[in-house]
Amino acid sequence: MGNLNGRRGRVQGMDAKGGSTVIKAQAPLSEMLTYASDLTSMTQGRGTYSMEFSHYDIVPQPIADKIIQAHKPSAAEEEGE
Repeated sequence: MGNLNGRRGRVQGMDAKGGSTVIKAQAPLSEMLTYASDLTSMTQGRGTYSMEFSHYDIVPQPIADKIIQAHKPSAAEEEGE
């Protein structure tokens, strides 16, 4: 669960099923791009996950600022070089 929290995830519940634990959570898609390989490493290959679209949400301002900076043209590009 700590890994999900580090990915800006919000855990919504946990259920024990047999010898497994099912964790229900919401997390931004951009934070989940490497989750499959990370989960495999954390669980020695035993963990699985599935995901489905839930909703759009507002991007936190510090992250929005990074996205905007990454897509701003450089000074050279603005001058036409």
